[in-house]
Amino acid sequence: MKKKKLSLVLVMLALAGCGGGSGTGSVAGASAAPAAMLANSVVADTALNSTQFLMDAYQDGLAEIQLSQLALQKAGNNEVRNFAQRMIDDHTRMNNEMTQLAQSKNIALPTDLSPEQKALADRLAALSGDEFDRAYMAANVAAHDKDVAAARLQALQGNDADVQALADASLPILKIHLALAEEINNLLDPSAFLVSAYRDGLAEIQLSQLALERTTSDAVKRFAQRMIDDHTQANNQLAALAQQKGVTLPTALSSEQQVVADAFAQLSGADFDKAYMDKNVVAHVMDVRQARQQSDQGRDPDVKNLAQKALPVLALHLVAALAIDRGIEPSFLYSAFQSGRMEIQLARLALQQSANEQVKAFAQQVIDDHTAANKQIIQLAQTRSLVLPLELPPEQLRALIDLLGKSGIDFDRAYMDLNVQNHRTAVALATAQAQNASNADIQSFAQGVLPVLSGHLAQAQQLLQQFASPAP
Repeated sequence: MKKKKLSLVLVMLALAGCGGGSGTGSVAGASAAPAAMLANSVVADTALNSTQFLMDAYQDGLAEIQLSQLALQKAGNNEVRNFAQRMIDDHTRMNNEMTQLAQSKNIALPTDLSPEQKALADRLAALSGDEFDRAYMAANVAAHDKDVAAARLQALQGNDADVQALADASLPILKIHLALAEEINNLLDPSAFLVSAYRDGLAEIQLSQLALERTTSDAVKRFAQRMIDDHTQANNQLAALAQQKGVTLPTALSSEQQVVADAFAQLSGADFDKAYMDKNVVAHVMDVRQARQQSDQGRDPDVKNLAQKALPVLALHLVAALAIDRGIEPSFLYSAFQSGRMEIQLARLALQQSANEQVKAFAQQVIDDHTAANKQIIQLAQTRSLVLPLELPPEQLRALIDLLGKSGIDFDRAYMDLNVQNHRTAVALATAQAQNASNADIQSFAQGVLPVLSGHLAQAQQLLQQFASPAP
């Protein structure tokens, strides 16, 4: 049976042509109740401890599954029920992966919820209908914000390479969960939309102020100043309406937004520009979508009117971000590492969703080879004090979301087609670096990885041809 596609897919499909540079296919308030969150740890305290992260993440998954099973019984909104089923499916799979890893390391995982999670479950069990829907989705926004932040920090700074890899692999899925939770929560509760839009504005202003300090690109500077001016004005309008409605607005970034801001502060040059513009493309796709939904389906006339007025400005921001993003060429190591991470992400998904043994064998080979290549890239980057990206660019995120909506031979065909496209570009870029790189170490790396990438391409082409051929 074909999987129900994420609503977010329809949004990200608009990004099909937004890639630029060598990133694609390169080498490698009122809504705060309930206040309790599924995430049961303080992110900054546990992120470096991989064992504790694994235990907390598993327990958070247990809570997510239990609360989502409750949502299937009590939710009155179809979108909430669909979200709950996806949480059960995804977190069951993720917990199974964590169980296997924990067993290999003799780590005892929790078997029950934390006291805070039990209290949240009890509060939700006492609610029904629209009240339950709002409380359940608000809890999911808070939980996934913390979970994304924790996974980011673990992927960056964890003290166990295997747990780091698992956190890295879970990050895009958790980000999709967070985006979906915010989208549904904002429709159910207009106050949540005000809070979310205002906090996003704070994050946009802070990153854009950093961009004015870091970039040497006139186009990026102009865009950043425009973001500061427009989002400051928008936040003033949001604050005025929130005061009128008695909604308390945040005064700081969310946990996930702060971790992103801290990571961006380590970047410089064209790599900063690419990360900043990639972030703006994805952020403004979501801003446009949420403003449009609030304009069409919002429950509060005043909030709807504000969203309607904001929509044209946000749409212009998206168009500008796309245009600038296309023209930025980050460093070879930045692109190679980012693409290698994506290859690993897609291959892990193939191991989970494909039933074809040849596809699974190919996926495992891709994981092994790109993991080895990325280790070399990390070493090369360290010698140059170069910070590598943890964000997926828009076109790669779109590809991941698209694959999440497929199964069976449709998945296999799409996965192999994507690998053919990516590895054609990868071979061309590696060839160029192998022949013309100005740095001997990078040239040597490109020469060494080129046969591996060529082998991936040949295998992917062969498998794709097999899936394209009619069955005998």
